[in-house]
Amino acid sequence: MVGRRGRARDISSNSASGLSSLPLARKLAYFDGEFERLQRERRLPASRSGRLRVLEPLLRCGACLSPGPSGDGRLALAAGVLLLLLLPGCLLLCGGPATRFLSFCGRVLLIQLLPYWDWTLYSNTDCLIRNPYYFARGLESLQLTDCINVCQKYPTVESLQKVDPKVVLQKYLRQNLPLVITDGAEEWVALREFTVPFLIRLFSEHPVLQNTIVCSYWDSHDSLEKSPSAFLGKVHHQRLAQWAIQWKNCNKAAAKVIRGFYQRPYFLPPVVELAESNWLLMASQAENGGTEDKFIKVGDYDGDLLMWIAQLQGVFEIQLLPKDMCASNCTHYTLQLSPGEAVAVPLQMWEVQYRPFSSTAIGIAATGNWLQDSR
Repeated sequence: MVGRRGRARDISSNSASGLSSLPLARKLAYFDGEFERLQRERRLPASRSGRLRVLEPLLRCGACLSPGPSGDGRLALAAGVLLLLLLPGCLLLCGGPATRFLSFCGRVLLIQLLPYWDWTLYSNTDCLIRNPYYFARGLESLQLTDCINVCQKYPTVESLQKVDPKVVLQKYLRQNLPLVITDGAEEWVALREFTVPFLIRLFSEHPVLQNTIVCSYWDSHDSLEKSPSAFLGKVHHQRLAQWAIQWKNCNKAAAKVIRGFYQRPYFLPPVVELAESNWLLMASQAENGGTEDKFIKVGDYDGDLLMWIAQLQGVFEIQLLPKDMCASNCTHYTLQLSPGEAVAVPLQMWEVQYRPFSSTAIGIAATGNWLQDSR
């Protein structure tokens, strides 16, 4: 037994230094050869405990030479990592106290990270990617000089066609100037199809429009239903001679249905981000009503800086009223929209109201935001 142990110690001491620099596969091949040699020379004891005593130096040397985890250890480690990855998802799905506990742990972790990484810079930032159109100085409130410049230099609203969106941005939107685009809606499907009978069928038969509630609803008869389909049905069956209705499709699915009948106005520059909602404006006047009809104001802008109105059927008379300090220094603009025409109105300076100028008039409108610059 002494000789065997001495032999094992010799193997351990003489080969440990050389084996330490070998790859794992070479190390395993070396130990396999040693086991075979010991078996051939019958130096391994018959009992299991005796074999373990003889192989103890080799096993100890192997552990020193391969410090990485064993196959079972690596499997256990992988299982632990997978459990840690799945645990947050399970806790979120369970909800309740588990979700609150996970939220608490996340907050504690973020607090511990503060000395090493100031994540509050990203948390308090509204936009992580810089918008090249944004300049902080351009968001100042409207000045009296802006009102005077617009009212003195532009006594009427200009009308253009095939206009460059860059011109619309630089010369009109940034100057608070409204603009009529005579070909703004020429290619739209809504221009051909939006009639009173078509809209009655659309809002009474389409499953999305039939089951969604509209926003900012108003009609001239103060209907209790607050439903476009109900009011338009009343117009159709009772043959009302004089009426008006407007509503905002604020439900995303409903607004998407209406957007299927028109495209983004070509004259709007890319800097303008349109709202998801849209408006439908409809009115009819009596045969002798004419200009005696009252104007209808379009409100509920949600803080947007731009509104466009496209004429689809008939004629609307549009009136633009100066806001705030401009009201005492400017007069209003009045214009008429014919089918296919559109008007873009900067809402920082102007309010929009309309009335029918033909037997029946139908229009569509939407709002949008654009970030001013320092000019």
